[in-house]
Amino acid sequence: MVLAAKERTNVGHSLLFVDDEPSIRLTLPAILEESGFEIRVADSVQSALKEISSHKFDVLLSDLNIGEPRDGFSVVKAARAANPRCVAILLTGYPDLDSETESIKKELDGYLVKPADIENLLKTIEQKLAARMRR
Repeated sequence: MVLAAKERTNVGHSLLFVDDEPSIRLTLPAILEESGFEIRVADSVQSALKEISSHKFDVLLSDLNIGEPRDGFSVVKAARAANPRCVAILLTGYPDLDSETESIKKELDGYLVKPADIENLLKTIEQKLAARMRR
């Protein structure tokens, strides 16, 4: 799925992808990069916090349960503290009503179930980025 230059609508936007599953870290960032994002990858909460402290991200795409249940929320909190306009989306293989409700209360931009539909994921990111740019 190689995109033509004119289809790379996200050029210049930085994205932090956080997931503890090696296979997902190998595949999804490459797809996002093809869409024009400048990608940084973290495999733990600690490495995500390190990335957040040294880079400003336009988008955070994080697993909900990285090492511990729901620790993705702590990554969202840090990313939003560093950049209040950061688009924050959580991915989870184990959706539940409590975590989905918490994501709404914390005003996350998305709560998607793995395996995420790539078209839907990209559309969600692009819509949320466009809305943030208008503010």
